[in-house]
Amino acid sequence: MIKRLVIFTLLPLMALMSCGQDVPPEDVYDNPLDEDEVTYETPALTFYPIDISIDLGSSQAVDVFVLDIENLAGSHVKLSYDKSKLSVLSMSVGEFFADALQAPVFVAENDTETGTIEINTSFLGSDSVSVSGTGSLASIVFQLTTDGESSLTFDVASCEFVDPDDNSIEIKGFGEGVVNAQ
Repeated sequence: MIKRLVIFTLLPLMALMSCGQDVPPEDVYDNPLDEDEVTYETPALTFYPIDISIDLGSSQAVDVFVLDIENLAGSHVKLSYDKSKLSVLSMSVGEFFADALQAPVFVAENDTETGTIEINTSFLGSDSVSVSGTGSLASIVFQLTTDGESSLTFDVASCEFVDPDDNSIEIKGFGEGVVNAQ
């Protein structure tokens, strides 16, 4: 009985005392998808995560995110990576389209000679299907093939968003990603 009293009295007291420590001064909340953290105008394209550290030979999924978009019915995204340091294992449609009335057409091509990826998504038909908000357009799984750092960058001149009437939607900001060997 005394053991139970001690356990039920001391454990909550110890837990309460341990919560008194200050949070380190570093920026704990550095999510690049948080509107307060974005340093460029929206609608925008970015990567998530933006800074990746992985072991040589390991793989990591990187999402291509659209931020704060209205009525997106189609997109063309072109990005580059260092082909001497990374290889692409797979590409798949992102979760941004999960709540749409129909699944989008998704075509992704990886040019291993140039280290470029082109991703096309669109809705077909006359139903004027579109999505709005922030979400993942695509997920790309990269494998680190050699030590070093590789930037992930968008080809600003080639990227395009359109609404259901095929009107261009200006992309106002572009994030960059980095993959580092640990």
